[in-house]
Amino acid sequence: MKTQGVCLTSVCCSTLVLACLIVLRPAYCAFINKNYVVRYDRGWDILCDPYVVKKNDWLFKLFRQKGEISHKDYPEFLRIFKRLNPHVHDIDRIRPGQHIVIPLKKVRRDDVPEQSSGVVTIPFLADSRMSEALEKYSSPYRVQKGDSISILISRQFEGYGTQAYEQGMKLFRVMNPNIKNLNRIYVGQVIRIPDSEIQSQPWVPSLFEQTTRHGKTADIDPSISADQKTPIPHAAKDTEKQTESPLSEVAWALDAKFFNKGVYYFPRLGWEDVKVDLSRSPFMELRDGTRVFFPMNADHQASEIKMAKSFWKDVHIVSTGSGDSVEQIFDAVLGRFENKDVKNRLSVSDHGVKIEVRGMWIIEQPEPSEEEKRYLCITLIEGPEERTPTSIIRYLDQNGIVIKEVLKGKISAARESNAPRYKGTSEDIRVINASNHKMFVSNFLGAMGYRYQTNETISFEYAGITIDAASNLATHNSGTSFLIDFGEFYGDAVLAIKKSGRNIIQIKDSDTLDAISARLLAAMGVSFTENPSFLAAKRSVGHNTTLTIPGFLIDHAKTPETLLAMVPLHDGVVEFLANNGIKIMRVTLNDHWIDQTPF
Repeated sequence: MKTQGVCLTSVCCSTLVLACLIVLRPAYCAFINKNYVVRYDRGWDILCDPYVVKKNDWLFKLFRQKGEISHKDYPEFLRIFKRLNPHVHDIDRIRPGQHIVIPLKKVRRDDVPEQSSGVVTIPFLADSRMSEALEKYSSPYRVQKGDSISILISRQFEGYGTQAYEQGMKLFRVMNPNIKNLNRIYVGQVIRIPDSEIQSQPWVPSLFEQTTRHGKTADIDPSISADQKTPIPHAAKDTEKQTESPLSEVAWALDAKFFNKGVYYFPRLGWEDVKVDLSRSPFMELRDGTRVFFPMNADHQASEIKMAKSFWKDVHIVSTGSGDSVEQIFDAVLGRFENKDVKNRLSVSDHGVKIEVRGMWIIEQPEPSEEEKRYLCITLIEGPEERTPTSIIRYLDQNGIVIKEVLKGKISAARESNAPRYKGTSEDIRVINASNHKMFVSNFLGAMGYRYQTNETISFEYAGITIDAASNLATHNSGTSFLIDFGEFYGDAVLAIKKSGRNIIQIKDSDTLDAISARLLAAMGVSFTENPSFLAAKRSVGHNTTLTIPGFLIDHAKTPETLLAMVPLHDGVVEFLANNGIKIMRVTLNDHWIDQTPF
């Protein structure tokens, strides 16, 4: 089980390789397909194994055997498991037959085919080693009169209907692919019977959970997958113009359950239950259990309001009119919560990238089981073109900020970015090695299209005499050139070189890479902005997300803007910049991200 779990990463990225292997080794290879589900969690797509709890299962045993996340960060794995399995109220108490999803690996968007559908099929290759393993744990048997497959399997495994029996039947099918109908065997036929010892092998459960052979995949239990198809944070499409009430939009933005259909009954001891028509008096239930009741006519619904207040511990009554806007409803709802600190500005930092989020309403999201705070940032926008790109929404989600954008008017909330998908790879980012000052200068100049020559002979007048010396020369096809001195010149020599008409910059051992970069860019004569800021969405800064990235945004004539990044950049930020036509250079120090300390 553990072996198969660890192999998932390579398997899901190797379909072509596997196909080639099948062509080369048809006699020994076969595909076994397995279905997995993809769930969205905190900005990530999580590849999950749908699993039905079996007798004597306990979670630590399952977790230990499955997946990259549990091996790398077990506490994080438990947090993800709890969020993806809210029906499991006590992870120490799971029962046979219970359906769960086991998080295996965090994957980036489009890493796995059909990932956006929420269900992916990953092919496993059963090669000669698997055939040898199956042969090792089976025995040849010649069918005799009165034999049946069910009797033969029950002798080795447990009785008919047990889990062990079902697994034995699956193994029998794999070991005897020539038998199409298990009810039709004949006397004298040689078959292979699986040994019961095979059940102790760790790869057996992972191999046969919800799998069949020859490209046919078993169905995933609908309680696991049907309700969630890769639920990215904002999933409605532009083409969806369905009308939704302002109350439903408010409920969606607040992550609340909204009840506006049917009848709700308030029980009364010894009296007839009070019936509340939810189409006339809807209510929403927030994640912390707080309820907000919206009577359409408070004067005529006094009894309903009284029952709601007496029956529910924490309820707020909000009166709204049919013509109230979404903004008015938000203000009315949030104004009832004295314990909620409503902000309109929030700042966090991620590996040196400063994130500043401005919204109309920013409130702390209740997460009683989490140590780190999370925030909802709600903003009204004029149209789909003002939406925040999905790459940034996911990035912010991973940093504890959930963006909710609601379109004004009578169309549904803005729940998906219309930005183009960035299809590039890490190879599209130019890496600038900064192991030392000289290495950084050489690599950076090369990336900027300069020729860099060391120990170039130069002449200049000094104290009335001509001096021949060696320096480092940077030249460009545009005609720009300058010298670079790493401390070889002393006294007034640098001033004398400048008087001779040469441009020269000096670099000291104590200089930071920021300082060196600024001098090089100034010598190149290009426009640049130090520590540039980028607006995430195409709307005013007042209700927008700003990313300030340590580094330099370079505006070079006839070339795209280039960002020289001095800090690590998340994939979502890289995608955002690429979609805005910005090339990226990343600075590394000994193959690791640099810090801003002098050498």
